[in-house]
Amino acid sequence: MSKIENRSTLVLKIENAIPNLSKSEKRVAGYIVENPEQVISLSVAALADACGVSDPTVVRMCQKLGFSGYQSLKLAMAAAVVSPSEAVHEAVTPDDDMKTVTEKVFQSAVFTLQLTRDTLDMKAMGDAVETLLGAGKIVILGMGASGPIAADLHHKLLRLGMDAAVFTDAHLQAIACSYLKKGDVVFAVSHSGSSKAVVDNAAVAKKNGARIITLTSSGKSPLTKLADISLTTTSPETKYRVVALSSRAAALTIVDSVYTYLAMRCEDAMSLKVEKSMEHLKY
Repeated sequence: MSKIENRSTLVLKIENAIPNLSKSEKRVAGYIVENPEQVISLSVAALADACGVSDPTVVRMCQKLGFSGYQSLKLAMAAAVVSPSEAVHEAVTPDDDMKTVTEKVFQSAVFTLQLTRDTLDMKAMGDAVETLLGAGKIVILGMGASGPIAADLHHKLLRLGMDAAVFTDAHLQAIACSYLKKGDVVFAVSHSGSSKAVVDNAAVAKKNGARIITLTSSGKSPLTKLADISLTTTSPETKYRVVALSSRAAALTIVDSVYTYLAMRCEDAMSLKVEKSMEHLKY
């Protein structure tokens, strides 16, 4: 069966199921039929928001179509509509040698970096720098695969002598965020934007008056809904891969861009702190 036939079959299946859906579920199904390519890059929260329904409505609709949930439907949709040129990682096969695998992984990373650069909100980047410069205390949140990105930002802010702390444990995040106040900043990193602990703890900090900067994949999510400033990566792999390797590289590059501009905005005294920290690392 060809890619087009796969797509037609899946869309037809959804169309045939529409009469048996509730009014709100029909809105979701209709949106998917009209926008199959866009749907595979949307989180459940983003799709629900686009359709004007709740997140559980999206999940129920998917289950009525025979899928275990929204992620299962996205995977089926991606397999039907994503071309081989868009699925670089999926093109890797067990028969590929080391050179071929390396070329494909590098190609995916380069493409993701270019796509993120071209779609990045530069005003948001500038606002993030200004907010960090004026922050009292900075608390950085990240769990799982997002933890190393949060740690990298922490390392860079310390190099600038800024009052920053990083927490990758849910309980420690809760404690730290409960003490934040107006003038403080949370920088929350989550590829999916749906990490429960990060979302819940960022919400506590926001309620206490702290400003929220988020770094997630593109599209609306529970975390971006809390954000005062939203920074996002853009990658085809976010459509159907749980472990988004290229997107993490893009996230690290965003962090490095923020750090570089921060360093440029700092006064000479602050810049000297970078040199001072380097001196302490030498024998």
